[in-house]
Amino acid sequence: MKLQSDYSWIRGVNHHIEPEETLRRHLGYGSRVGLNAVRIWLSRGAFEKDGERYVKSVVDFVRVCHDCGYKTMPILYNGNSRPLSEIETRDFWSRDEAFADAIVPALRDEPGLLMWDVMNEPTCNPHVMGNPDKDEKARREELTWEFVRHFCGYVRKLDPENAITVGYTTAFEAEPTIESVDVLSFHDYSGTRASIERNYALADELGRKYGKPVIQTETGCLARCNPYDLALEACQRRNIGWFVFNLMIQGRCDSEHGVFYDDGTVRDPATIAAMMGCFRCRDTEAIVLPVMNREGAADRCVSNIKKALTEYTCDAFDYRPSDVSSLLDAAEEAANLLECCDMTPMALPPTAQILRWRKMISSGEKVKLSEVREFAYGIALSLRDQCQLL
Repeated sequence: MKLQSDYSWIRGVNHHIEPEETLRRHLGYGSRVGLNAVRIWLSRGAFEKDGERYVKSVVDFVRVCHDCGYKTMPILYNGNSRPLSEIETRDFWSRDEAFADAIVPALRDEPGLLMWDVMNEPTCNPHVMGNPDKDEKARREELTWEFVRHFCGYVRKLDPENAITVGYTTAFEAEPTIESVDVLSFHDYSGTRASIERNYALADELGRKYGKPVIQTETGCLARCNPYDLALEACQRRNIGWFVFNLMIQGRCDSEHGVFYDDGTVRDPATIAAMMGCFRCRDTEAIVLPVMNREGAADRCVSNIKKALTEYTCDAFDYRPSDVSSLLDAAEEAANLLECCDMTPMALPPTAQILRWRKMISSGEKVKLSEVREFAYGIALSLRDQCQLL
């Protein structure tokens, strides 16, 4: 795609090459919430191993994505995994050039190509970030920028039509090579609104200074205090196109990144709402707290759980234990009340455990009565305490 002045229309995700049937299903989940772009890592190693077969897999991926309504941003080189020896020894660069020689001509005329990301996070690696010596760190950074400048120029010679960018770790590392790119793209995994704002403000400033459109190509990480809705709110406030990390909850990053599970369900509906431009109210003057017992529902739920927990012993020969089905019914209503009023943690919703037990019963598996009793009792206590019931 030729350079545009405005990329605010991008609603993207980071993803990976996978079988076509799976890819179409996964992209279909994103289409439901208006996603329209993917960013993928390419692999020189895979190319050197499989040659044209690998190139074909990349072309096929881009075409399937385009058919599903997505533009693709391929990443040619990755700073995260690149050894220092491959940066400071020019002999290695010929291998990178051979990779570009194969990939760029294969994709440059594809209508599904969004732009080239020449290198992902050039300095985000141990040999730059982990070096304690200031001078040596500066030397390694400059070697990295030489690599970036060279390959931005190399890709541009192979494809003078489509736009070029670099996936900077933050906007703070962009300036040494910003004149080599057409589009300023940066990442943000900041943990506070103030730090997010500093990164975005600098990107905005650099974009104006150098006359570059600005996009954000990685954000959203649960393990870095960087919730998706907060990150996307910053993008909307600045009117910046974005890519979240990652489309799917899978692989080595599954506990910290990802939007959709393989069956199309989601971890956090707030992420989906943010993708559609809707955000949780955080104005304490405007928030209206739910009152769970406004219509007496909390009282009834606690009473029903108490009744379902009650066991009867008429005599030594007539013991009547709790009924699991009745317990689950009573616990489910209470759990629904807690969940819809945001009064319980939702990382593992109480209703998920109830659903698990119901599936076990349907399949003929035995459910431990003691576990269900303990669970139901805990739900009743939580509801009682939240509503300050006597």
